[in-house]
Amino acid sequence: MIDVLAVLRPEDAVTDFLPVLDPAHGREVHLLAAERGAYLRLPADVSLEARLAAIAALQSRSREGDKPFTPATAAAAIAREAGSIPFTVWTHHPSDTRGSHGRWAVDLATVIGGTVRHTMAAGEPVALDPVEVEASPYEQERLDATVEWVRRHLDPIAGRVIEVGAHEGALTRRLLADGYTVDATEPDERFLAQLRSSIAGDVRIHPHSFEDLATTARLTGSAYLLIEVLYYGQDLSLLDRFPTDRLFVAMEGGELEQQPWPAAWSVEDEVELVAPRLEELSGALLRKRGSHGVLLRRR
Repeated sequence: MIDVLAVLRPEDAVTDFLPVLDPAHGREVHLLAAERGAYLRLPADVSLEARLAAIAALQSRSREGDKPFTPATAAAAIAREAGSIPFTVWTHHPSDTRGSHGRWAVDLATVIGGTVRHTMAAGEPVALDPVEVEASPYEQERLDATVEWVRRHLDPIAGRVIEVGAHEGALTRRLLADGYTVDATEPDERFLAQLRSSIAGDVRIHPHSFEDLATTARLTGSAYLLIEVLYYGQDLSLLDRFPTDRLFVAMEGGELEQQPWPAAWSVEDEVELVAPRLEELSGALLRKRGSHGVLLRRR
């Protein structure tokens, strides 16, 4: 397995992704610095000090003659350099406040082949591993508050709920324990495999994406749950095609305020599910962004 750091600038690899650079993971690391048009291969047996020195050398070299990567040429370079070896791409978070960083993340994720993971500048992974979710008091509070919020508005006997982007199933398990019947959807093959192997109960599991659910694979339910998934520039006009009258949406508060909801939907409820905070996890201090929810009702 190769970890590919597809960042805008060489220094981003150090400020945002230092844990990924750690050779203790035993992985080869590739660095693609888009603005410099540079691609570095850092073999698995190269020390952290040597990796940092190579990145510093790249950062300090003259920019004359640089030909920046576009998302399309970056995706092609990654596929070429990785060859037949599986890879995970790490890049900036779509809601990164550093302007072009967030735009790069969205555009790259739409063209890349393979698994894509994101971090904020403070090093917070968006999609935590199951062990990390269980170890995080913040994540436990966020998930419990989300189920509590759904329960206030939707009785489990009302019918199936459609959970969009279920990841590894932390929220799915809570919904099932509360008596809900669930259609859990997850397009990422890694998380889909975890769902299928670890989730039991009155649940149906599907490989559908947000776009699939609005077009070819429309699932009927009493409500759709879009919990921490609307960070990737989805076309919100597709919400009109979801065969339901209720949408539960949760994400970071600042991002939620900027969402242009289609005219067919009105906001019935707004709530802060969990406040932002700093949390120490596995020896690292992570910035948790907080989560707000809106319940949208079809007019």
